[in-house]
Amino acid sequence: MSQQIEVSKVPEKQIAAFYGLVFAAAATDGCMSHDELMQIFGIMNLDQLSKQTQNEIKEFVATPPDLNHCLSVLKKSSDELKFSVAMNIMEVLLSDNLISPEEESFLKDVYKQLGVSKEQRTAIENFIRKAKEIAEKGVDDNVAERTLKDAAAGLAATGVPIAAVYLSGSVIGLSAAGISSGLAAIGLGLGMVPGIGIAILLGTAIFVGLRKVLGDSKKAKEKQIAADRERKAQLVIKNLTESVNVLLKKISDLEVDAKSNQERLNELKSRLFALNQMLKTRKQIACA
Repeated sequence: MSQQIEVSKVPEKQIAAFYGLVFAAAATDGCMSHDELMQIFGIMNLDQLSKQTQNEIKEFVATPPDLNHCLSVLKKSSDELKFSVAMNIMEVLLSDNLISPEEESFLKDVYKQLGVSKEQRTAIENFIRKAKEIAEKGVDDNVAERTLKDAAAGLAATGVPIAAVYLSGSVIGLSAAGISSGLAAIGLGLGMVPGIGIAILLGTAIFVGLRKVLGDSKKAKEKQIAADRERKAQLVIKNLTESVNVLLKKISDLEVDAKSNQERLNELKSRLFALNQMLKTRKQIACA
């Protein structure tokens, strides 16, 4: 298996299917929660895609695509991409630390069709839980490195391509030093990153930025990392704003016959409220 993913060479239909499955995972219990949407928008980057594909993906916040279509597209993709979407689905469903019966059924079906074994699922879940724990507890970089290395060893032992971690949101919450030392510890030296294309799905240039400044002073590193985080923050705000506009349009259309569409209206308004709260928080952080 290749240890590298050149995301810029991934067909756009596969990228759309990737996002489609992630949104479908969030909606599988009938509700896209605030935490699930936070996880999705934390990794989303559409800027390098065609306008048609961008518009297609933006619609997923209102109506996730057909699950079987997404799976049929991804079955033809690389192992790295298949396991990356498997990781992202698990991340979305674990955003609230619980997996409901509906979500469990979804996971079993999707993992089976993607060729993810029970042992691989266990290793994926363990890695995500550990990375999430590190991000939430704010442990020091040495602990982060050891923990990630042990969790990644479980991935490798079951045949999960470590490169799938690059397209995962698992490490975004870690400190910059924790990311660099942790990935290096599990055999993913930053020199492997094949340019800015890796940021299409990850939604952040932090890996590329770190690679460029690894040999520089601490001050230079901190400056580059701050710039990368700012670009990331603005990207999230941009995607949230555009998705809010999509939902507003859908709601406006449904309100023409509100009585017949009340259940759907309530669903979309709830989703709109969550996105607006996220957008407000992100803007406050950006202005701080």
